Amino acid sequence: MRLKYLYLFPIGDVDFSVLAVLQDVLEEKFGFPCKIGSALPDPGYAYNPKRGQYKSTMILGKIRQALPQDALKGLGVTSVDLYVPMLNFVFGEAEVCGRCAVISLCRLKPQFYGVCRQARLRSGQAGEDILKTRAIKEAIHELGHTFGLSHCPNSGCVMYFSNSLMDTDFKEENFCSSCQNAIDLSIQNLLIC
Repeated sequence: MRLKYLYLFPIGDVDFSVLAVLQDVLEEKFGFPCKIGSALPDPGYAYNPKRGQYKSTMILGKIRQALPQDALKGLGVTSVDLYVPMLNFVFGEAEVCGRCAVISLCRLKPQFYGVCRQARLRSGQAGEDILKTRAIKEAIHELGHTFGLSHCPNSGCVMYFSNSLMDTDFKEENFCSSCQNAIDLSIQNLLIC
């Protein structure tokens, strides 16, 4: 197999320091080199004025179109508020067993909920560190779906479904042993091809 890359695509206005952290963590977590791709345009095409949010599935289509030939997977990172029709919001969305995923930093930022209320986690992290920690968890989670993983019932596993920010804060950035075995097998199968 030719060398393939995980790609990060900033979509709209995204803090580069978050992308840099994601790049390092995703390389380590999945074992593939990670590149920051060209910025994708503001996702105004996905905006739903009735909801005041952006339809994540439409953004996935643009990420798919932007994938270079050497891309194994592509993860879009945006700061707009995402939704899918059946839910009030999503932190991200992925093509299960596909090549594309997207996460939003919007609801991961402490400022979204009010600085006083969310200024610090149990660990005493500052706001910027909280955002990066949450972004790491959601990025690993969504890319996990692209490697074929479904939601995990273990609330500490990164593949646990985050119905709220409290779920994201509680879970780890690691796969449980079952999900780790599944991701290892998926990656091994990709390397054989």
